[in-house]
Amino acid sequence: MSELWYASGKEKYKENEPCFFNVADYAWTSDIKKYWPAIKEEARKLIEEQDKKFTSNSYLGIATNNGWSSLSYLFWGSRIRGKDLKTQCPKLANYLGSIPGMVSVSFSRLAPNTTIKEHRGDTNAVLRCHLGIEVPTGLPDCGIRVGGEEKSWKEGEWLFFNDAHKHMAWNNTDKRRIVLIVDVVRPEFLSKQKNICATIRTRHIIFHLERKSKLINATPGFIKSFLFNSLYLLVYTVKALRSSSI
Repeated sequence: MSELWYASGKEKYKENEPCFFNVADYAWTSDIKKYWPAIKEEARKLIEEQDKKFTSNSYLGIATNNGWSSLSYLFWGSRIRGKDLKTQCPKLANYLGSIPGMVSVSFSRLAPNTTIKEHRGDTNAVLRCHLGIEVPTGLPDCGIRVGGEEKSWKEGEWLFFNDAHKHMAWNNTDKRRIVLIVDVVRPEFLSKQKNICATIRTRHIIFHLERKSKLINATPGFIKSFLFNSLYLLVYTVKALRSSSI
């Protein structure tokens, strides 16, 4: 059985799990062909209307000259305030609502001639699921590399990978690439879903505080541990009280 791993922990990722997962192993993926025409229309209308509301992912420390941006609706179990996918894309929201263990939903935009450098995600606890919305072409000009394996996206099809492995993506075309990103807790970790979400949200809060405050960044480790535990309890409690649906 796989061991739960966090990028923020002391243990290095063991690299002993698959880089990509078989989409066909997950029953909820079989309906995408039926829903795709309606989802495609809704998604592209939304992207056009919300074009200026995509935010740069430069906060992750990966420089792309703002070429990599996202529009988020659900972040580790908590709905983004002011965002209502059910109103903007009801058919898409209805389809996503049937996915067990879904914890994050966002649109990811990769500008023309942009490369996202190699990096790791927060944890191995999820399937990172990409649904191709706008894909200008396939390999070798547009694709993703996970742990040395390369694949490309296709419009209307899912691609699942392990976010814990080092990975990178590129779009060497003159058109943008847009995918819908959905994080789904892997079946073996479903019993720990609330803990996983609370842990990662807490780590993101502390990371943000460290970037904004030299005092927090210089704080001794035992105080940071106390801060983490206190924030974790707060985040876990608030998440339990708030809706986690889209």
